[in-house]
Parts: sequence; C-alpha cells; structure tokens
Amino acid sequence: MWGKWLKRIPWGDLLLLLVVTGLLGWVWVKGYDSGHLDAQRDGDKALAQLQSQFDTYRRESAEQQNEALRTVVARYNAQVAAARQADADFQAKKQQLERENADLKKQIADVTRQWVDEKGKHHPIECVFTRGFVQQYNAAFGTRPGDGGVSVTTGSASAGKKAGATDTAVARLRESGVSQADVLANVIDNARQCRVWREQVNGLLDYTEGLHQ
Repeated sequence: MWGKWLKRIPWGDLLLLLVVTGLLGWVWVKGYDSGHLDAQRDGDKALAQLQSQFDTYRRESAEQQNEALRTVVARYNAQVAAARQADADFQAKKQQLERENADLKKQIADVTRQWVDEKGKHHPIECVFTRGFVQQYNAAFGTRPGDGGVSVTTGSASAGKKAGATDTAVARLRESGVSQADVLANVIDNARQCRVWREQVNGLLDYTEGLHQ
C-alpha cells in the first residue's frame, strides 16, 4: 500500500522545488550579506567623512583662536611699548625743561639789576612792588607764599592774602620787598610747571590716540 502511494509521489517535481527553494535561500543569504557589507562600508565612509570634517573644523578653529590671540598679544605689546616710549619722551622733555629753567634763572640778575638809557649810561633798576600787587599776583596764580607764590620779605604777615582781606588800603600800598628778580624767578618756575603739564597732557593724548589706531 505504501509502495503504491510512494510511487504516485512526483519526486521530480519535489526535487525541482527543493532545488529552487535552495537557490532562493542562497540568493537571499548572499543578498543579505552583500547588503550588510555595503551598508557597513557606506556607514564607515560617512563616519570617516564626518570625522574628517570635524578635524578640519577643529584645526581651523584652533588656528583662528591662535591668530586672534597673537593679534591681542601684539596689540598689547605695542601699547606697552607706546606707553614706555611716551614716558621716556616725557622724562627727556622734563629734563630739558629743567635745564632751560636753570639757564633762565642764571640770566635773571643780568636783566633785573640795571638798565641802559639811549646814551649808553647804566642806571640801577628801581621798581617797587606793593603788597597789594603781590597779593593780586599770587591770587591770579592761585598760590600762596611758600607754596609757589611770591613771598613778601618785609611788612605785615597779611601780605600774600587775597585782595579784600583785613589789610587797610594804605598797608596794601606799602613796599613788599619783592624785586623784579623775585617776580621773574617765580614766572620762570610757573612757566616751567605749565610746560611740564602741557607735555604730560600732549603725551597722554598721543598715547590714547594710538590706542584707537
């Protein structure tokens, strides 16, 4: 019975079906493996490209930061050099003004002790500065005797106060004991200080202008 049933089975068709099924399975497996390899290869390639782009970005960013840092350092060094040069220039100018001031003071006696008339005759200089004059003079400079102002050598201690103090009108018209040489010496000192301040201000302006260049 079983033999008859087995003889009826289409073994050829079954064999063909098995062969076809095996071929399809093999093709599927090969396709899966190939697709997996392709996907992995594409993924590795994309990852390598991203890594390369990131490395390039990081390198360029580092170069830009280094360049910016070098620019800042160079600007700072230039400012320091400018400040030192400005200070050196000011000190040199100040020393020059000190020398000029000393030279001017040496000439005070030559121009304050005597004068020569049209006939060539020498005369002693007689110039009286009143206490009121000295007060006004010091007030104009905003100074006091002993503090950059002209000091009165005779008379009351009130000479040297501003006009309008308790001195009487007569007292303010008395001789102060201040000579032309005293006034000229004071003017020379005040002028030197003004020139020193001017050099300081000019140097500061030059330095600040250099900071914005």
